[in-house]
Amino acid sequence: MAGRTSQRRALRAIGAVLVGLGALSVSACSPIMTDVVYAPSDGARAVLGDELTVENLLVLTTAEGEPALVVGAVTNRNGEPSDVTFTFGETVTTNVMVAPNETVFLDPANPDGQTMILDASPAPPGASLPVTVSTPTSGSTTVQVAVLDGTLAPYDEYLAYLDDVTAAAS
Repeated sequence: MAGRTSQRRALRAIGAVLVGLGALSVSACSPIMTDVVYAPSDGARAVLGDELTVENLLVLTTAEGEPALVVGAVTNRNGEPSDVTFTFGETVTTNVMVAPNETVFLDPANPDGQTMILDASPAPPGASLPVTVSTPTSGSTTVQVAVLDGTLAPYDEYLAYLDDVTAAAS
């Protein structure tokens, strides 16, 4: 009897060691998720080398072909001003000048922000719109940007702002 008890203890000990080693190997091989850069909002993220990042980029409109508001932020980490070109779809292009080591907020609600309005949205709400971000020094990259309609807060407030701007222009 004593032999069986010691065998069971030995098997349990070996099993516990194997389970522990398995758990340790899984945790050692898993990436640390807080080290992974991601877009923490509905908007898209674009990176052009070490020079430029675009964060939380999205398009707000009521319908395809209607005016659209572009929301996001552009950060220039370069020591020189950067002329950033945004191409929405294949035809709509607009530029933003970003000072050295500064961030430009594409946010009409921000007192220091800039407003970027497209005369006509190239895509309907609910679609993903290819947006190419480029600079003369860092090349270009294309990201898929969500087109939203203001159904959810706080985007409804932004569409109200878009309505005010387009009414004032007419």
